[in-house]
Amino acid sequence: MKKLPHILVLAVFAIGCWFLWCLLHLAGVTGHGQALPPFTMFCIRLMPVLIVLPILAAAYCLWVLLRKAEPLPSWLTFFATTMSVLVLVTLLTSIAAYLPLLSFMIHLTTR
Repeated sequence: MKKLPHILVLAVFAIGCWFLWCLLHLAGVTGHGQALPPFTMFCIRLMPVLIVLPILAAAYCLWVLLRKAEPLPSWLTFFATTMSVLVLVTLLTSIAAYLPLLSFMIHLTTR
């Protein structure tokens, strides 16, 4: 029963990374022939990191689930680590997704 929180944290982390990947994918769809801001392009190039992060978390979760030692590592440490990473990546992704909108709005006002 102590292994269930690890699985739940992993599921929430993986779903969060998937949503951020989708958000970056939508930010990369350009319209009106405008180039994307450099920070957005940088974050779009780092989109595979959003795939690797849940894989690393799943590897750790598997290690916890398959080990035979009685004292399990605390799920709170796993929770704190994954959610801290998710908040940091969410901040960067939201900035990267907002920049094309801001650039488009500035371009509209200069016409």
